[in-house]
Amino acid sequence: MDFHFFTTDDQVKLAYSVQGTGIPIVFLAGYGAPGELWFSQVQACVKAGFKAIVFDRRSHGNSENPAFGQNMQRHGQDLYQLIQHLGLVKPILVGQSMGASTVFSFLQQYGEENVSGVIDVDQTPKILNDDNWKHGMYNSEKIDFENYLNQKHPSPFYKRVPLNVLVRMLMINRKLSKFDFVSTKPLFLDHIHSDWRQTSEKLTIPILFLAGAHSPMWPASHAEASAKLCSNGEYNIVEKAGHAVNLEQSKASNQAILHFIHSII
Repeated sequence: MDFHFFTTDDQVKLAYSVQGTGIPIVFLAGYGAPGELWFSQVQACVKAGFKAIVFDRRSHGNSENPAFGQNMQRHGQDLYQLIQHLGLVKPILVGQSMGASTVFSFLQQYGEENVSGVIDVDQTPKILNDDNWKHGMYNSEKIDFENYLNQKHPSPFYKRVPLNVLVRMLMINRKLSKFDFVSTKPLFLDHIHSDWRQTSEKLTIPILFLAGAHSPMWPASHAEASAKLCSNGEYNIVEKAGHAVNLEQSKASNQAILHFIHSII
């Protein structure tokens, strides 16, 4: 992918890639992940006649890694400024994991007026379980999140990564700087403690919750529960997929994404 840059109002250079023409679809990857990991979805959407925009959030991928702005509110503002910079009209916003949280942060701050629809890929609106929400991270009440990033975690994949995907991932990561888990820890913790349920309840635009049936992060039941929060929500559970649904089951993900997009345009 060829990346371009724009400068935010707090003077951070953020990277984005644009391919194709037509209705704009903005892709945002999860915590620690470069946007280029949407390569299969970008190819499918461009082939279907859409404009695919990959956005590297601050401290991710090709974007700058500042010591400031490490919170979900700022990431939502960055997304707004990308949309303004490109002059996008009614884009469809697609986020995986923390990328989806960024979309909800944007919607919380700026509303849905200039958005056609949203696709949430395996991100529960509330990570911490409580008496009223049981669709968050497994055993969240027992996890020491302050030290979570220093520990070993289960693979985001259900089974082995497809070889072609693994090769592509290695090629992408080889050319990028190593992700900074230290400076982005405040962002991670803010993500963990966020609750997007009220934001979801206010939405009237179409939204799809696309979940991995075998996500190691949270039960797939979050997708149905989240869709029920929204007045125009739906859900789709992808079999034989973990947390990285779009990578592990790219064909099924592409079909679900394109079916949803065609249903709302």
